[in-house]
Amino acid sequence: MRTQTIWAALVLGFALINGSASFAQDGYRVLLTPLERHAYRACLFEAWIEDWCHGNSAWPTSTYDRVYAGCVAANRGGRFPLRGRNVFNTDDYCWAAAHTVEYRQR
Repeated sequence: MRTQTIWAALVLGFALINGSASFAQDGYRVLLTPLERHAYRACLFEAWIEDWCHGNSAWPTSTYDRVYAGCVAANRGGRFPLRGRNVFNTDDYCWAAAHTVEYRQR
């Protein structure tokens, strides 16, 4: 009797944990496919390159546009489109882009 009660409690607890409200906002697609994961990482890498080059291209004696473009090209940037992304929405932008954009590696 005691072991049946323990097993019932474990099964009930397991059922409650898996049906938790904390997973309610997650859609059916929680995990990324390998292609989506590759696109997500490429997007984050591209955002990092652009942010780093943006912060390091503003020299007083240089032309910003040429230095920025050279920095992005030298760091193998420009492979993933980042239109509509800013510093504050990078993760959400890349997550959504990984689900919607068909990424092809160059």
